[in-house]
Amino acid sequence: MKNYTLIVKLFIALSLFIIIPVIIVATLSSYSIMNYSETEISNSGISKLKVSKSITELLANTVQKDALRISLDSNLTNYYDYTNFEANSKNKEELFIMYQIQSMLAGVVNTNDRYHSVYLYLDNSNYVITSEDVCLKDNFDDIEWVKSYKASKYSNEPISWLNPRLANQRRLNSSVNETNTGNVSTSSNYVLSYIYPLTPYTTNLSGAIVVNVYEDSLSKLINSNNLNSEGCISIINSKGLGVTDIDKTLVGSNISSKDYIKSVLTSNKQEGSIITKINNKKYLVTYLKSDIKDWIFVGTFSLDNLTNTFTSIRMLIIYISLILLVVGIFLSYFISRKLYNPVKKLVNDIKNRKGIDIIGNENEVALLSKAFDSLMKQEDQLFNTIEKNTRHLRENYLLGLLKGRSSEADEHQEMFHNQYFICAIISIDRFNEFVSNFSSDHQYYLKTAILNTSEDVISESIPCSGLVMEKDKIVLIMNPDTSDYTKTIFVLKQRFALLQKEVSKVIDSSVTFSVGNVYNSLTDVKTSYFDAQNLLKLRFMRGHGTIITNEDTYTGNSKYYYPFTFEKQILNYVDAGSKEALISSLSDFFTDIKENKKLAYDNVILIINQLLGSTIKYLLNLNISVSDIFGNDFNIYNQLTEIETLDDVSLWLAKIYLRIIEFCQKPKADNKEHITNIMNYIHKNYKKDIDINMLAEHVGLSYSHVRKIFNDETGENIVNYINNLRIEEAQRLLRQTDMNVNEIALSLGYNNNQSFNRFFKKYVGITPGEYRNIKVKAI
Repeated sequence: MKNYTLIVKLFIALSLFIIIPVIIVATLSSYSIMNYSETEISNSGISKLKVSKSITELLANTVQKDALRISLDSNLTNYYDYTNFEANSKNKEELFIMYQIQSMLAGVVNTNDRYHSVYLYLDNSNYVITSEDVCLKDNFDDIEWVKSYKASKYSNEPISWLNPRLANQRRLNSSVNETNTGNVSTSSNYVLSYIYPLTPYTTNLSGAIVVNVYEDSLSKLINSNNLNSEGCISIINSKGLGVTDIDKTLVGSNISSKDYIKSVLTSNKQEGSIITKINNKKYLVTYLKSDIKDWIFVGTFSLDNLTNTFTSIRMLIIYISLILLVVGIFLSYFISRKLYNPVKKLVNDIKNRKGIDIIGNENEVALLSKAFDSLMKQEDQLFNTIEKNTRHLRENYLLGLLKGRSSEADEHQEMFHNQYFICAIISIDRFNEFVSNFSSDHQYYLKTAILNTSEDVISESIPCSGLVMEKDKIVLIMNPDTSDYTKTIFVLKQRFALLQKEVSKVIDSSVTFSVGNVYNSLTDVKTSYFDAQNLLKLRFMRGHGTIITNEDTYTGNSKYYYPFTFEKQILNYVDAGSKEALISSLSDFFTDIKENKKLAYDNVILIINQLLGSTIKYLLNLNISVSDIFGNDFNIYNQLTEIETLDDVSLWLAKIYLRIIEFCQKPKADNKEHITNIMNYIHKNYKKDIDINMLAEHVGLSYSHVRKIFNDETGENIVNYINNLRIEEAQRLLRQTDMNVNEIALSLGYNNNQSFNRFFKKYVGITPGEYRNIKVKAI
């Protein structure tokens, strides 16, 4: 990949820093403007629908009031039994009332140009009174609404507004008395009929008042502010039938198949908006659902003007963005050049310096990075070397103090500012487990961590420095400001208790502390260290996790002590195979040792060794060796040296004695099987020079175990038994064969005549030759 110079990278970075925000801002601005405009138009459209709904409700209320006023007219109240047009027309009074009603209906229509006509329909009459004339029902052609009225009355369901329909304007002949309708002129209009049923609350008549409203007047009324400008508003019912619309081809037609109408009908919202395409043009469709006959007000508003306006605004944003980009790119180049010149000069200066290797084809930043890395590595190496040397010098100095090497001119004496010195040893408990759990490097790391923690904790009260020693030991050289040992130990015990908790976080074990005496000279640090080493031995009796000081030692004279009574009890219980009594006796044995405060460490070690010696002697008396029980690799004294505390010795000895009891209590069947194998081997090989060790290896037992089993089962020494077999066979050969003594000796596994003669005389009492002579004479 090509490495570009720093100036190129700076120029690209700064340009992108300008270009990306400008593009993002321009894009977001365009989107926000378009989205905001659509939202505002939608809100405006819904507001117009709400105004249209209010206007429609106002018109509906006007129609309802006019119908109510007609039903309350006094002429209508008195117009009860006028059911037959021919009969009524012959009575002038009745005819006058009829025309009074017709005149009232005409007056209602004439006073409201939105009304097409008004009908008074009586259920029990044979004629209909309209705002235009009085017409017989048989000749009345506007009967579509009658079906809806009768169906509503029959089903007892309320009815108010009917769907739009075409209606004819009627003109009566000059004479109302003529039964024929005469010449009628018509013109087609869509009307919306409002049916007001007559009720007993208003009149005694049974029928309905029908007010026919021009659909076009309602359309113009709700579109008075929208025509030829922002869009149009129409009304549909819940089934998708056009109620009113500017486009009259849609009035009375089912337009539910149109996608946007389908979306409106299926919407669960009372109001909303949809952006869709109508005749390949983008429109915003808003809708508002009404309670008037389940009518839905639908507004369609063209977005062409909005799109054109948005395009103009977007082009303006693009032009401004391009200008900003050009200016930004120019500034990027100018700033890049200003930043690059000092860097280039710095790189050239570094290249001319010796000791810094930055050869390469990388750009200036990479070269500077190499230079700084090189300087950092050199600094780290120098720091590590100084730190390592300082640590080694410090450790050597402290180690010299522990070995007694010090002088007043030591430059490290500044580590200690007080006059007095005291040493403490921190020993890791159960060190063998510690070694088995961690590698040597990890061990050193953990011991160093313990040392650092110890220095931090102790130094809060007493200045100190320390070092990691061999195996399990960490040594602290402390520098108290007093020679009062008791006071110093009191402070250290508090610090050590806290340190014990901190150490448990580092390793899964405890540590034991031993503290030497206080001295007033650096040359006595060695002596204090020696004191601490001697005190550390007392962990054997005090246990793990303890703090051992000179206050814990017995200063009087002590005599050698050994609990012979307990030893005898222990071995008797082993011999009897009593495990519980053995454990109890061992517990009493070690309790007696612990409670004897006058016992020195060396005396306790001698007690343990003497008990082990007595145990081994007991086993030898039984012809049992330690290897018979524990195996050839087991060394009882080596294991003892690895045990750190008296409690651990007690547990260890309990396991030893229990193993001995289990070994001695093995089933007799095992011994019988072994003795059979031993006998078979002896009888097959007694004529050879039998080695008891080879015999033991053959049967899988130890030498001493073979001797014990043989003695227990036969009551005889195995060597004597083999010799008896040989002598008996020799006697038979001397009696029954002519073999000379030398041949008999060799056939029985004796190396020479002298050995054969000696054993023969030992067991028979006479020599082989004398035995043959006696037996020959007896024959």
